[in-house]
Amino acid sequence: MITFKVVKEQHGWAIRMGEGVTTPFWSRDSAIREAHCLAAAIRCHGERAEVIIEGTDQSDPRKTVKDLSPLGGGPATILGPSRAA
Repeated sequence: MITFKVVKEQHGWAIRMGEGVTTPFWSRDSAIREAHCLAAAIRCHGERAEVIIEGTDQSDPRKTVKDLSPLGGGPATILGPSRAA
């Protein structure tokens, strides 16, 4: 499974995939929207993908999105809040 993490950075919000990071986004919502687009693009190729959002509270409606994978891998989950040490 490929994981996209939306994280708070020094100059805004960013999307991390492993060690890679995107350019900063001015808003958290823009970063979330882009992470969902990236995950959907990956799913179109038959891979499973998830989006994890730093600091999301459990009542956030964006917490779970459908996995659009042609393989039907189930939902992709957005987890939070971050518990970084």
